[in-house]
This record gives sequence, structure tokens and C-alpha cells, in this order.
Amino acid sequence: MHFEVVKEFLEEIGADWIELDGEIHLDPEVFYRVWKYIGQPELNTYVIEDEVVEPGSYDPPEMKYTNVRKIKVKKVYFETLDGKRIVTNYPEFQRILKREGS
Repeated sequence: MHFEVVKEFLEEIGADWIELDGEIHLDPEVFYRVWKYIGQPELNTYVIEDEVVEPGSYDPPEMKYTNVRKIKVKKVYFETLDGKRIVTNYPEFQRILKREGS
């Protein structure tokens, strides 16, 4: 399916999405509904590195965070026929799959 079909479905169910670097990021529950709606296309994963700031670690005189650690975040996605990646958080999506028995 093309992204226009996905977009129409998202509008129909009143769901929000964020487009970031050419990818469409969805809440895991919404991702699951879209994935089921378009026939459960093949899923792929990738890992990104993100930074997490520890509470209270901002140093005003230096204007920077003093305690930042890197974490790895696993994402799951499928691609539409027109090449758009539809993306969500992998661990949350796995929980939904287990709950729904898919």
C-alpha cells in the first residue's frame, strides 16, 4: 500500500503521527492497528543511539548537562510501496503482539 492509504486510515481513526527524517513515527498501539489494516507486511528492525540526561545534571554556569548517558533504542518498521518507513518502538510493539496473541 502507498502512504496515502495509510494516511487516510490514520485520519479515519483520529491518530497522530510525526514525520521525522522521512520516516513516519507512530504510537505502538496505532502502529499495530495500521500494520494489521494493511495486511501485516514484513517487519524489519534497527537500533538508534539516544542520550538520556540524568535529573538534576544541568550546570547553569556551563550551560550544559553534566551527566548524560547513551542508550540504544530498538525500532521496528515496515515500508509502504512508495518507500515511506512506518516506525515505532520495538519493545512496546512486542508487548502488544503478545497481548493480542498475534
